[in-house]
Amino acid sequence: MFLHIVMMRLDESVDSHFFEQVHAYAERVKAECEGLLMYHFGRNEADRAGGYDYVTSSAFVDAAAHDAYQVSPAHVAMKAFMGGYIKDVVVYDGTLPDPLR
Repeated sequence: MFLHIVMMRLDESVDSHFFEQVHAYAERVKAECEGLLMYHFGRNEADRAGGYDYVTSSAFVDAAAHDAYQVSPAHVAMKAFMGGYIKDVVVYDGTLPDPLR
């Protein structure tokens, strides 16, 4: 399994329309991307988030499925929409051992 976690600091200008659009893009990603096991956009609940208040977390069957997601029309459109609202981003990508322990 391949994990892709994106932690974001968002601009203060985000509003309910922004979140509605992001959730719509997330649903599109789920519908269109092969090899996707889990996809979620939400608030980072960690008290040590360091200002990275929102996160996209996703799991893929393997690194190849993640690579295909990166260039998929759904993901490209989501990034284009969100890009102007993201002040800073930190990404984790990695393959988990099998079986998980």
